[in-house]
Order: sequence, then C-alpha cells, then structure tokens
Amino acid sequence: MRRFPCLVINLVVCFLVTFASAKVAWSFPMPNEATVRELIPLASWQKQFKITEGKDRGRVVSLISQPHLSNEKRWKLIFGDYAAIHVVRGSDGALMMERLDLVKNDSYILYEPALPIMPANINSSVMRSETGYKMYNLETGKLKRGGRITHLLKPPSFSHFDTPAGLFEGYYVEIDHLMDMEYRSQLHLTMGLGYRLNEGPVYASGHYTVTKLGVFTATKAAGAALFIR
Repeated sequence: MRRFPCLVINLVVCFLVTFASAKVAWSFPMPNEATVRELIPLASWQKQFKITEGKDRGRVVSLISQPHLSNEKRWKLIFGDYAAIHVVRGSDGALMMERLDLVKNDSYILYEPALPIMPANINSSVMRSETGYKMYNLETGKLKRGGRITHLLKPPSFSHFDTPAGLFEGYYVEIDHLMDMEYRSQLHLTMGLGYRLNEGPVYASGHYTVTKLGVFTATKAAGAALFIR
C-alpha cells in the first residue's frame, strides 16, 4: 500500500497538465456547448508544462499527444517519464480511458470495460460512470490488485486561466475520481482541468486523499500549467 500516493500523483499529473503559478482567474456561464473533440484534439502535438505542486515542483515536463498509426479513434497522451494514458473515442464520440501506464511505479492499469471520462458534448449535465480495474506489474505482467472505479464529471464553466505562458480563455472542468481497493482502502481524487478550444489542456490542479482500512491517512496536492505558448 506504500505506493498508492505515488500512483495517484502520476494519475493526477497525467490527467491534469497545469503549469507554474497557473490559476483560474474567474469563471463565467458557458456561452455555448463544446465538444470533446474541440477540448482534446485528436492530433499530434507537444506542450511544455511546469509542475506547480507536489514532489517535483518546478520541473518542466513534456505532454505529448500521439495518435495511433492504424486506428484513428485511438491515441496516447504521454506525460514525461511519469505516465501514459491510452484513450479511445466511443461510437457516440465519448472519450474513454482503456489503460494507464505508471512508468515510475513499474505498473499499468487496465479498465474493464473502458472508463468513459468525457461525453461527446460537454454541456450542463453531470456524467457519472463506473468500471472495474486491474493493476499489473509493467515488466512481469503479474497482477497486483484490482477493484472498482467511480468517475464523476461536473458541469463545465467558461473561464480565464492565468499561466506562465499567458492568459487563456477556455473551459474549466471538475472531476471527482474514486478508486476502491481491497481491505476497505480508497483513493479519492478531485481535479480541475482547463482546456483551450481546439488546442487542448493548458491548466490543471488536483488533490487526493488516501484511506487505508477505512481510516483517513493523508491528503496531498499536485498541479502543473502551460509553460511555453
């Protein structure tokens, strides 16, 4: 159980993408609906982020979008030497997570079935999804643990994000992610993600709480933000 905090930090960092001194400046009602394709373009791109909170605060890390060569609905987001998330678009256009590689933890997680994380149209409704997961050793393929995951996407808002790369307008999305584990243990992750239309992520922040044997143990924060425009 001692690896759980590192695991969550990697999950946060891979999901978020926020840079030094980044913050949500203010929020407004959404002027219109945005699609997940506009928030997370399915294309090849690379961005530089600076970690703002956590163990590696101050470090600049690349976030790379890498489309699958033979399947236009699949691609991978790689966050430095921390993690890689394998995503796929469903038949309805929703974004789903199939696998998460946690490089520094020598582990990978398979979601069975794939976990829906964003609907095709980002609107005022709440999205709740649930699935099972299994964690394996990255080198040996040996099963480490398994359990259930509950994912809640809250209604987005139109916001301004103050980052080292400048002030951006975009959509602010809040996520609540709960991972149940054996022996009444849980990882509870809350995240705030900022996206610029047709350009992808520019901001992220998150907090996680670890509960072991049904008893609260620790709460920590992680974050990063766009560093170079």
